[in-house]
Amino acid sequence: MQCKLPRETLSADLQLAAVRAHFDKHGSALCTAAGLIDGEAATARVLRLMTGLREASRLDRATRRKLVDLHWLLSLDLVGDSLDPELWSWPLLDPASPEVEELCLLTDRLYDLLVEIGELDDGRDAQAVAVPTRNAA
Repeated sequence: MQCKLPRETLSADLQLAAVRAHFDKHGSALCTAAGLIDGEAATARVLRLMTGLREASRLDRATRRKLVDLHWLLSLDLVGDSLDPELWSWPLLDPASPEVEELCLLTDRLYDLLVEIGELDDGRDAQAVAVPTRNAA
């Protein structure tokens, strides 16, 4: 007898797998970039996020929020409530430096990951709507 996982679980697993793969490939660079912008505290937040991903069984709302907050930080977006508005290191970033170019690439890749996660959500929602209802006879 073969046990099948619910579609929601499969979708969540795909999301977590995508995020883990992204951080396996770019985690070190994301730590460095976050530290460049907001110092040791930002580096520590990314390391905690990575540890949480290793221990997670699914991609929960809190982890998604942390991913969005990281994107805001890398985008130099002050809308994120976890950011310190007194980021003194920002003026020190030279737009022509290789670090800033890498920061832009990392930000774009993280955005692509967020879009991919959202598309997996959309696919799961579409599957739920497509499931026919059964009438009790």
